Amino acid sequence: MKTELTPLDTLLAEQAIHRLVLDAQHALDTKQFGDFAALFTPEGRLYRPTTPEPLIGRDAIVQAYRKNPPNRLNRHLVTNQRVTLVSATEAQSLAYVTLYSSEAGDQESDVFGAPVHRSLVGEYHDRCVLTDAGWRLQERRAVFVLNQPIASQKS
Repeated sequence: MKTELTPLDTLLAEQAIHRLVLDAQHALDTKQFGDFAALFTPEGRLYRPTTPEPLIGRDAIVQAYRKNPPNRLNRHLVTNQRVTLVSATEAQSLAYVTLYSSEAGDQESDVFGAPVHRSLVGEYHDRCVLTDAGWRLQERRAVFVLNQPIASQKS
């Protein structure tokens, strides 16, 4: 017997998934890689645009991010998120992502911080599932769709 979600259940699920995506991004930008991986199911898959094969499982996700340069400073702006509930326990999410990246050692000013070395626009295509711990990422496919060279780096 199929159970229909009430409008309130739908709203609460959508809000929880919005928060999941934002919490994941905050964990990455603050280099809390274990916290980021914990937002995936134990067998979760992460497809990164910079690696040919998916990262499978929390340990693989943590290890991959620990290989990033330690002085890299990233800020991801997540916008235009659309959540589609497939069922009471499954959902899909699409969000646009703007990435600004720099090297922390290049800090030019206490007020204005480090210069941006990369500016990219991408998308997160997420499959989410409801677990005993709440909504979790079962699969994330991150793709870049646009890139912008920084004016100071143009030849």
